[in-house]
Amino acid sequence: MGTKFNKIVSTQMESAAKKAYPSECCGILVGKKSEKGEIEITEIREASNQFHGQKSVHFQINPLFVYHLEQEIEASGLEIVGVYHSHPDCPAILSKEDEKYMVPGLLYVIMSVKNGEVVDVKSYNKTMPLRNKSGVTKSPA
Repeated sequence: MGTKFNKIVSTQMESAAKKAYPSECCGILVGKKSEKGEIEITEIREASNQFHGQKSVHFQINPLFVYHLEQEIEASGLEIVGVYHSHPDCPAILSKEDEKYMVPGLLYVIMSVKNGEVVDVKSYNKTMPLRNKSGVTKSPA
């Protein structure tokens, strides 16, 4: 599966990460998914980190923010294609918490921010579990 970011989207995500440092920034990736599973990110929607606690290692997006965004973009042919957030002074790799809360089919972009500057950006996705005829879920091989 391929992912297309335009320069404006990349710049906006990096700006959000720098502005939030030393806390985690977070937001929603909006775009389109093709029949082949390719993702085109056309815009981001910056969200307020709603986590009550140590925001330098956790983020939380208000579910109502996501709900209202879905309503707003529904008629435009766009959809929520993923989530982005930053890891202040940590690598751009999935944490155990990131892995636990990943939604299959969505793209997860993580930015590593060191001393207020974005030094690495990586994207991840979780594949959909496979179901056999009896409805039992299996992990993809």
